Amino acid sequence: MTASIGDRIARDLLILPRLLRRTGINVSAERSRVYLQAIAEIDLERPDDMRAAGRTALISRQADLASFDLAFDLFWSLLRGGRLSMPVPSARRPKAEAGQIELPVGVVPDGMASAIQRTARVTASSTELLRRTDFSAMTAAERAAAARFLERLQWSPGRRPSRRFRPSRNGARLDARATMRKSLATHGEPAVLLRRAPRVKRRPLVILCDVSGSMEAYTRLLLHMSHALARGWGRVETFTFGTRLTRITLQLRERRPDAALAHVSRAVSDWSGGTRIGWSRRVLGRGAIVLLVTDGWERGDPARLEQEASRLQRAAYRLIWLDPLSGTRDYSPDARGARALSGRTDDHLAANTLNSLSRIADLLGRVGRGRPVRRAETA
Repeated sequence: MTASIGDRIARDLLILPRLLRRTGINVSAERSRVYLQAIAEIDLERPDDMRAAGRTALISRQADLASFDLAFDLFWSLLRGGRLSMPVPSARRPKAEAGQIELPVGVVPDGMASAIQRTARVTASSTELLRRTDFSAMTAAERAAAARFLERLQWSPGRRPSRRFRPSRNGARLDARATMRKSLATHGEPAVLLRRAPRVKRRPLVILCDVSGSMEAYTRLLLHMSHALARGWGRVETFTFGTRLTRITLQLRERRPDAALAHVSRAVSDWSGGTRIGWSRRVLGRGAIVLLVTDGWERGDPARLEQEASRLQRAAYRLIWLDPLSGTRDYSPDARGARALSGRTDDHLAANTLNSLSRIADLLGRVGRGRPVRRAETA
């Protein structure tokens, strides 16, 4: 077999990892390399062996097995000379001018297909529609797909300077101790001036999630968001509040999302009750970004809530209010609690769709660059 034919075969076999990426499964280049090595050791005309090799090399999560089976069936059909007759779920936006994405197919090994369609056209899927669907209107299957999307979303609340220092060639401060120690090698002459700069560390994040009855349709997926943040960022403290405050940081450290949420449900005793937000400022750490996840339906005194929210804002690096209701049509903060919070938060963002949570992830990547001008201070 010549090198050119071998390259074309490898390109055709790599259609499977490409289809998996279009379904949203993270397939790295290393996994693709292991997959090709596994395929080289088996009979290419035995689909069960190829399916097992691909599943072992490319899939690491049980939740992705169903998507893999669908992608493999399409991949095998293409190699056998078939045409793609159904859309593939896609995490990418299709080309605007054509509404389609082309996957070129080259030469396959002799005996696998006598003739093959040169181009497979993959049309846009319902993923974009799902990203715009309100959480309260999703079916059980859509909620499961949304949860998998949230677990793969990248979260990065930024970094902040610490009080400790590290050696740095371009540091702003002179490191006198290190300079004097270095001068011992030159008979006490400080021939080289050593400098230092502040160390940076991950900015802490505090999540306060409302589990009252008015938030019931949104709570589970927002807790999936909290789990993804806790697993991906690390410096995250998470609390639920209804009629009491419950710390669920330890429960969310469980690797499997469903198991983590099961631990949370056992730890929280005030699901679907009333809401009291006024005392949640007690959970803050130094320089933390606070995500306040609530619809603003407060059963207590709104004047006290406004006072406590103002204290919470001053103590936090940034206070971000994530409100599922603000993404609905004709929304206005008419509830007394919502009016009290609207003037005492740095950001008021919708949190009722996957698109809105993606925008929140983008915002978290920018907020660490500077403390906001407080609206409460300029009023």
